[in-house]
Amino acid sequence: MRFLINKDGNPFDGKELGILYDELKTLDNTGRSNYRNENASAIANYQSVKFLIVSGPGTGKSTLFLSKINYWFKQDPLAKILVTTFVRKLSIDLQKDIDNLPEAQENNITVSTLHKIAKIIVGKSIAYKSNETAKQKLTFNFQIITGKFWENFVWQDVLSFFSDKDKDDFNWDIFKKQLHDDLFENSKDWQELREKYFDLCVFYNAATFADIILLAKDTLIENNKINDKNYFIIDEYQDFNNAENNFINQLICETKGVLVVGDDEQILYDNLKSGNSDLIKGLYCDSSYTNGMLPFCGRSSFHIVATAEQFIKSFRTADCIEKIYLPITTSDGKPKVQVICCTSPQTAVDYVEKFVEDNKVMIEERKNKLISGEKKDPFLLILSPSKDMSFYGESKEKIMKIIENYRVENHSFSIDYYRVLDYYSLTKDHTNNFIFRKIIYYEEKTELEANKLINIAMSGNLDFFEIDSEIIKLAVKKSENIKEIIDNNVMSIDEKIEKISQCISIDDKSQLKEDLICKPIGLEQIVEIEKEKEESAEMDEIGVAKMGAVELMTILGSKGLSADHVIIIGFDDVNMRHVTKNAFYVAMTRARDSLHLITALKCFGSMGPHVFLERLPGDHLEFYKYKKSDRTTEKLDNMVKFKSWLDFMYNMTSQNSKANNTKV
Repeated sequence: MRFLINKDGNPFDGKELGILYDELKTLDNTGRSNYRNENASAIANYQSVKFLIVSGPGTGKSTLFLSKINYWFKQDPLAKILVTTFVRKLSIDLQKDIDNLPEAQENNITVSTLHKIAKIIVGKSIAYKSNETAKQKLTFNFQIITGKFWENFVWQDVLSFFSDKDKDDFNWDIFKKQLHDDLFENSKDWQELREKYFDLCVFYNAATFADIILLAKDTLIENNKINDKNYFIIDEYQDFNNAENNFINQLICETKGVLVVGDDEQILYDNLKSGNSDLIKGLYCDSSYTNGMLPFCGRSSFHIVATAEQFIKSFRTADCIEKIYLPITTSDGKPKVQVICCTSPQTAVDYVEKFVEDNKVMIEERKNKLISGEKKDPFLLILSPSKDMSFYGESKEKIMKIIENYRVENHSFSIDYYRVLDYYSLTKDHTNNFIFRKIIYYEEKTELEANKLINIAMSGNLDFFEIDSEIIKLAVKKSENIKEIIDNNVMSIDEKIEKISQCISIDDKSQLKEDLICKPIGLEQIVEIEKEKEESAEMDEIGVAKMGAVELMTILGSKGLSADHVIIIGFDDVNMRHVTKNAFYVAMTRARDSLHLITALKCFGSMGPHVFLERLPGDHLEFYKYKKSDRTTEKLDNMVKFKSWLDFMYNMTSQNSKANNTKV
């Protein structure tokens, strides 16, 4: 049985893959484990400058990365290696693995998100003065425009120069997609907007993450010597967009070795950031790349892998990359996928609550191990199709309380805190036009007033603080007053907040007090706070730095995570309707030992399970109805009985509702 390496760089033949699939499926546990290890070793030690690995969830990428790094160092002791991905959580986990290598090697390895690498390259270009022809001539200490609000805010500043342009036709989302695609509309209107946007970013000395990717690419085109890496591991390639792909191509244009890993069936960020699965499909057909495959999942249990594999295979089309995805064991004694029906949101939440109570001892043990650093993954992940869980109504508060009991301290700062921070920061550098622009907004100046100040500054090649304006003078004075209050070592925090509230608007004094106790503001802390804010914005629903024993997040946000147990809530015909097959596939494979799918009636009109249930293999599922009254689960024979019971309960509930309305 040959290893899954196509030496000629061609895609795997479908017929041959089918034969290999059948052969691998007949192996016992020892045979599967041996093949997985030997196949990964053969890939790691294979002599090819460019290698593409198609890798399903939980198939041992991290182990392969370390093996490939060791191989490169044996071939080239002075190798300088970059390991990059889009999701920050993945880069954190990879860095922990790298930390175990010898110091000489560790120092020659950089593990980072692509955004962070792009920012470093742009920073180097400024130091080397090699960005003369770039669209945005940023200078030292440039800022990242973090968060959707401020991205859109800057775009509104752009539109304020063009009263003739409809804001709906020329909105930020449309332009941001052009940035992600690295492909711009060439109409006169869009050319004017684009030119003004880049000019404004230069004036603010600030850029979005999407801008930085483009600027880093342009920088490398001008001077590729800025990039000192010569070996690359590119993870989660399917989630990169065209702009990021163009940047990657510049990074690796003179590579001595590159390992690209991805899976077109795990693409999640096609809507969020224009991720493009066609990119990995293109590499798969590129003869300059050797193709390889990791076939065995060692993370999830037998039934979970079998369920996920058959689910995603049922959607596979002719243009998908055909692949082998099998459990590492032929059986493991772990439960089948649990499909639970509940008559109401309250019942569904009670099921979650009971699961936590039944596993309290192990959850507490995991909590302690997470705090000590002995473990990094939650015991339980609760995954929801929407962030606010509004489909559970008031019942969602019970789940939130459960999460709070086990959450690792991860303080989230208020708008008031960042407002105070911006005023304070202005005193450090009056030439920081982006901070100044924020303060003009805080001062509640109209769009017309703000645009007038921006116009005066940009046309006169001035910074805001150089403009002779009462608005500017007042902003500077308030900033100095707030700095004086913050720096006062005699005042209590309560006194400081009271004084600050006399200068600027504060919405929640008690929350601001908590924030200032958690992270005092000072000149030395400004850089650290801004860095934390930037990293938090970079994750924005797609990563969590440190996990609690029980975590709640969106299905989309679970990328890169795993847990002993996963409960997917909102698995119904209404609330899951916007969840893609890829996202559901990824969500299922976060689970190691058990997976629970909860369908509840009365959740925004939900009438039954999501249609994805039809794609799940009955042999690997168990069906139950859960009763809140006595907290018991009753097994149902099959999917038909499961759906029939839900139909019966829905009709009964509807009849009762009609009867009650008639009486009223």
